[in-house]
Amino acid sequence: MPDTGEGVAVRMVKKRWPYSVATILVVVAIGRSTALRGQSAASEPTRAAGTASDLTAETTVNGATSSAYSLPPLGPVTPEDIHLTGTLIAPNALTDWGAAHRLRFFGWANGGYTWSSAGTGLLQVEPRENRFGDAWLVNQAAFVLDKTLNEEDWSWGFRSEFYMGADAALMHPANGFGPSGTRFSTDFRQAYVSLHAPILTARGVDVKLGRQYVPLGYESAMSPYRPMYSLPYAWMYSHTGATTGAIATIHINPRLDVITGATLCVNSLFEFRGRAPCYIARGLYWVDSTRRTKLVGTVYTGPQPLAAAKGHIGQWQTEDELQLIRNVNRRLTLVSATNFGWDTRDPANHSRTSKWYGTYGMEIIHVSPLLDLNSRAEWFDDADGSRIGKRGNYGEIAAGPNVMPSRMINFRPEGRWDVAGNPVFGDAGTPSSKSHQWTFAFDMLVKF
Repeated sequence: MPDTGEGVAVRMVKKRWPYSVATILVVVAIGRSTALRGQSAASEPTRAAGTASDLTAETTVNGATSSAYSLPPLGPVTPEDIHLTGTLIAPNALTDWGAAHRLRFFGWANGGYTWSSAGTGLLQVEPRENRFGDAWLVNQAAFVLDKTLNEEDWSWGFRSEFYMGADAALMHPANGFGPSGTRFSTDFRQAYVSLHAPILTARGVDVKLGRQYVPLGYESAMSPYRPMYSLPYAWMYSHTGATTGAIATIHINPRLDVITGATLCVNSLFEFRGRAPCYIARGLYWVDSTRRTKLVGTVYTGPQPLAAAKGHIGQWQTEDELQLIRNVNRRLTLVSATNFGWDTRDPANHSRTSKWYGTYGMEIIHVSPLLDLNSRAEWFDDADGSRIGKRGNYGEIAAGPNVMPSRMINFRPEGRWDVAGNPVFGDAGTPSSKSHQWTFAFDMLVKF
């Protein structure tokens, strides 16, 4: 299994209380969704990453449109765009003070069930984050307090993002706090201060200092910011979710952003995870003024920027990635992501360079304001076993709807087929016996 930076397992907490947290959040969400039904579609806020434009397909980078009218937004709403004030909480002196100081509080919770043809319990090669067969999981209960930046002048902000559940156990830092069993843990996924400086360019520079998401990959480990319940091999086995670092975004012009910085390497919680810093450089370029097409190129390199399979930590790792995201129209988004990585002097590969390759495509169809159809196809080659721990070619096809009965609730059933060139699938307690694996899963996501 890959070394994700998890600490030594300790005595697990009682299993029932996370389910109680999720139940309370569902009740709150249902109450809030009733209050929100009266809002017009045109007033709905920005949708999740990867969805179509909120106005029309002709929206320009300056906010102008080529159409005289706007269309209702499609796709899921992100948690930060579901506002407590005015729905669940009546405006008062405290909420007015928070709004004046650009403070926000929001969160989400999700959990689900997975059935696997390869076995029960923890799986050897996991779809992730739903990595148990025939099991229910409370994946995440997350709470965010942040202060946003004023992009017109000098300003500062922060973000504190605490979460708990089975995903926090999967991605638990080596020096993290709280329990570190396989089904429940706690973590601060992000804890940083930020600064906007109106320097260098007309749109200025944004800097984050502290624990934060690594700007790598199209999808996210955090449930509201990805289309499906499971994740591709490329993300969970050759990317990394969070680290500690200083990362700056330079807004070169309305169509080009450049991101660069240094980190303390893989899954760092304010501690070095290597003998030297790791370095990242990323460019985001909108090909046309309508922002329909975006190219993203990333290089992340260092002594240990990424998690590795046990024993496969070499001298220097590098990951290259190229993405193409195309909003064909307001109802269809296409995504292509290709990555290539290598690790020099891998001790588990006779001190040779270990390599891996991968590519996948996604199709996101916004059928209606209540329904998306999502699909993904992927090929991943762990040529030397340094990512998954079992060398060989892997493939997966996954598909399922995203049902949105309200702005606050998502249901995401999913069918997925994984295949490999060798018999690598099975549960963790038995020898590998299968070269393919079916999983059928669903989760419920509540945003507040």
